[in-house]
Amino acid sequence: MEHSVKSKIFKMVEDIDDENVLKMVMEDVAFYADKQDIMDELSEYQLKELDNAVKEADNKDTIDWSDFKKEMGEWKKG
Repeated sequence: MEHSVKSKIFKMVEDIDDENVLKMVMEDVAFYADKQDIMDELSEYQLKELDNAVKEADNKDTIDWSDFKKEMGEWKKG
C-alpha cells in the first residue's frame, strides 16, 4: 500500500473538527476495514429471500413509499 495515500487520509481526518463528521468517517472506515462479508453470515433461505427481493426491485415490483409507511403504521398498531 502506498504510504502517501494513508498520510493524506490521516491529514484529512486530522483537520476535521466536527465530531458528527468524525463519527460518520469512523463508521465508514469501520465498514471498509471489516474483512467479513455479511453475505457469509446469511442462511441459504435468507440468501434466496434476498435474491428474490432484488429481482422484484429490478422488475419494479415494489410498493409506493406512502403505502409502505401506511402498512408499517398499521403493523405497529397491531
